[in-house]
Amino acid sequence: MACALEGRAPHAWRLPVHHRTVIAPETILAFARLSFYAAAVLLFGVQCFVAILAPITLGERLASLAGGRLSAASLVAVLSCVLSLPTTAAMIGGGWDRALDGQTLKALFLGTSAGHALLLRAGLALVVMILFLACAGSPRLKTAGSALLLASLSLSGHARMDAGGREAIHVANHVVHLLSGGFWLGSLAILPACLARLRDPAQGAEAKLALQRFSSCGHAAVALVILTGIVNAALILGGWPAVRTPYQWLLLVKVVLVATMAGVAVLNRYRFVPQMRSGLDEAIRNICRGTYAELALGAAVLALVAVLGMIEPG
Repeated sequence: MACALEGRAPHAWRLPVHHRTVIAPETILAFARLSFYAAAVLLFGVQCFVAILAPITLGERLASLAGGRLSAASLVAVLSCVLSLPTTAAMIGGGWDRALDGQTLKALFLGTSAGHALLLRAGLALVVMILFLACAGSPRLKTAGSALLLASLSLSGHARMDAGGREAIHVANHVVHLLSGGFWLGSLAILPACLARLRDPAQGAEAKLALQRFSSCGHAAVALVILTGIVNAALILGGWPAVRTPYQWLLLVKVVLVATMAGVAVLNRYRFVPQMRSGLDEAIRNICRGTYAELALGAAVLALVAVLGMIEPG
């Protein structure tokens, strides 16, 4: 995933250096971006698992178990969008005094495509929050809403730096990258709960079926993440990075993290899953350890994305 879950900040202008007596807007925006990514990935990945991969009865039980976390994630998505709006204005204006300045906000949100993307993303986040907090709509409707929310990251960022057909290709590739990466990482959050059901005679068959489906879809998701990541890097940098700039160094770190995630996933699937035949409890413990390791690595990837999106590529 050379450009995993990439979603650049809504601008890439060089900002004036100013005296920082408080937390810089850049720091707050990076935190808001990380919060949004984490929330959107969790919503989409878990919803895919409970609404599509799991059989109906198991899906309902897992959805009930994860309901509180998903509702909280939808609220985080909204709050991170709200936080991003004045913080972006402060970055453009060169200080916090411009965060709520009417002229600066008007110029950003009405006069730039990046501002339009921010407002649309905030609107989508609000709709998704209503779906989860009000328990409205079918599970698949929630999944579709979560997919749109995650895909909305393609409305701004490096993909929008191109023009014409190249831009369309870049945006489409980015959407696939976001959704495949979100499915992979987000689904891991509900995987231990599904594994625990293997011990229950009443739920074991459904849990086994869900895990088989996850394994098949997971292979495709990992392959898509890697392929679209390579394409993203080539489109942004014009080829393989020379690792000379801060952006390229951070990108290299991200590639290493994603490669490690893929290695752990392969270990889980081809070493520990076969162990279920001889020792179910031990195999489940090993798979859960691997899952938590993947989640930790994925969190580090998201943190890097939050920073990378605010650095000029090159």
